[in-house]
Parts: sequence; C-alpha cells; structure tokens
Amino acid sequence: MILWILICLMRGHVVEAAIWYGLVVHFRIYPIIYVLPILIVLDEKYFTSSQSLSLSNWNTKQPRLSDSESIFSCIKAIFRVNLGLVLKKLLNKHRILFGMLSGGVFFFLTGIFYYLYGEKFLNEALLYHLTRTDPRHNFSIYFYHIYLHHEHEFTLVERLMAFLPQFTVQLVLILFFAKDLPLCLFAQTVAFVAFNKVITAQYFVWFFCLLPLILPWTKLHLQWKGLLCIGVWVAAQIHWLSWAYLLEFKGLNVFVQLWLASIIFLVANTYVLIMILVNHKFCPLFQQKAAITADGYGNKSD
Repeated sequence: MILWILICLMRGHVVEAAIWYGLVVHFRIYPIIYVLPILIVLDEKYFTSSQSLSLSNWNTKQPRLSDSESIFSCIKAIFRVNLGLVLKKLLNKHRILFGMLSGGVFFFLTGIFYYLYGEKFLNEALLYHLTRTDPRHNFSIYFYHIYLHHEHEFTLVERLMAFLPQFTVQLVLILFFAKDLPLCLFAQTVAFVAFNKVITAQYFVWFFCLLPLILPWTKLHLQWKGLLCIGVWVAAQIHWLSWAYLLEFKGLNVFVQLWLASIIFLVANTYVLIMILVNHKFCPLFQQKAAITADGYGNKSD
C-alpha cells in the first residue's frame, strides 16, 4: 500500500493517497513516520489547481534542493516574520486536505474497532507500541537492558526515552532527503528498524519493498562497493544468528556476546545506509512549476 500511495502522489491524486495513507496507518502504525516528508512534497510549487503535476526527469542527475525550499524554512522564519505569514505558507489546501482525510479515515476505523473491542483494541493496536518492553532476545541493542531489568517496572519516561534516537535520526533524514521521496521513505524505514526497541526479521520486509525504487539512481553496483554492503549486512546478521542459536537451542549463557552482536548489527545497518545515501543520485520526485519548460520535463526545447 505504501507503493500505491507513492503512485497516487506521482499522479497528483492527493485525495486517493490520503485515504490509502489513513488506511495503512490503521493496519500498521509504523508508516506514521512518513507523514512529514509527504506533507513537504505537498507544496504549492508542485500541486496547483490550474496546472497538471509534473514529475522530474529521472534520467538526469538533479541538483540537491536547498534548505530554503523545504517546510523547515517556515519554522526558522518564525523568528523573523509574522507568525500568520508562516502559518499561511505551511498550511496550503493540499496539506490540509491530506491531513484531514487521512486522519479522518484513521480515526473513523479506530472508532469502529474501539466500539467493537473497547480498551483492549486501543492497548493492543496503538498504546502497546509506545510502552512495549520485550525481554526476549532480538536484533535490537536494547534487548539486553530490557532483559536485565524486566522484573522491575520501567517508568513511562524510561520507555519513551528509547524513541529519542529514532526521533532525532528521522528528523535529520527528513530535513535532507524529503524532496527525493522514495529515497527518504527507504532511509527512514531502515533507520526506524535499526534503532527500534524490538527488531525481528519480518521488519526487514518494510524497507526491502522500497529498495527497487532507489536502485536505478544509485552508483552502487555489484562490484566491490555494492558487494561489500551486501556482505557486511549479511555477515552481521549471520554473526548475530549464530549467538542466538547457541542461546536458544544449546542453552548457553551468551547474552553478552549476543548483545555485542546486536551492536555490530546496528553498526552494519548504519554503514550500509550511509553508503546508499552517499552514492545516491539525488533526484527530487517533482519539478517546481516555474522550472517546467515546453517539453514538460525541464529540458530545453529545440
């Protein structure tokens, strides 16, 4: 459904994208991290009622967009201009429409299932993810700390503090890569999984499905750099699984070694993500209306 939302945005179907986004967040809460880059893309420079939406020409390398073209420039401008002007720039009709529709779909479905199942639904589907502490071993670097202190009740502050690294990394990625929406969603997902409190193998599917969208614009090939990234990621996972096997099936006390393997796995994920970002040909998903010329792709006509 994430891929379909991207297609809807590329076609300029904001209403359809908003409905699907509200639905997918209801089913799996993690896509809520995509809301900021989507809202950044919903800029009047691209979405206007008088002109059709134009995709960038993805066959050429596009220059990196300056920070002044992002939604965050409006936040910085609060200290320099009237607050009303800033809000006017932030709140265009497409962002309001997307927010109201997607939020409406999400809360409508949540309300239906709350009516059917009550507090149990809210706790299991939503609130549980905010305060989840899983003492079982998993890929996360937090598992060992949780395992050692699971019998002592964690405070709400302690549980929420684990989100701070995730939140910080997400903001940085959005700030620099939001205009290249497929790349931004992929990088966000990899970082979200890597820094999560609980990581299982099924989470890898979340970013694997987005990988084909960025491969055509990467300078990483199946040569030494590309093979090195694949080798580092696979080797780190096999290293972790070997210690997990000794713990789970052989009953050996290798919790410390397994925790160190989790740290190595986090480093491997970080290294691969940085390599992908450094070797990516940054290409904004949409062109600014002012930059579109006669051929509709930003190229000069003969």
